[in-house]
Amino acid sequence: MKMNKTLAAVAAGMIAFGSIFTASAAGIGYVNYGYLMNSHPKMQKAQLDMRAAAKKAQETFQKQSAGKTEQEQQKIANDLQKEMAEKEKSLIGPIQQDVMKAIQQVRQEKGLDVILESGAVVDGGADVTSAVAQKLAK
Repeated sequence: MKMNKTLAAVAAGMIAFGSIFTASAAGIGYVNYGYLMNSHPKMQKAQLDMRAAAKKAQETFQKQSAGKTEQEQQKIANDLQKEMAEKEKSLIGPIQQDVMKAIQQVRQEKGLDVILESGAVVDGGADVTSAVAQKLAK
């Protein structure tokens, strides 16, 4: 009798473990993050603004570095690179936040445990890229 109870407990544990594993495996989604970033409604303008800023920085460097020592030119270049990094952060940061917010909304709506970058998925999972893209388009 004691053996039957032990066997039943072990079987119940294996069933419970198996159902937990199956439930977590079913809650995986993935997105093509690069596609979502590039298709964001504000990305084209941000890219144009970055190109204009890069052109301006190049012109500024040429004007300010004329006749300067190599060390002074390097300082000017470093300062301009910092400005460009801040500009990129101010333009691309809000787009990244929008994409992440849309990913989180889709994850919750679909009851997924996790959403991965599509490049990290070898097999399985559900592609939710189009659902996130639809949220971004609104």
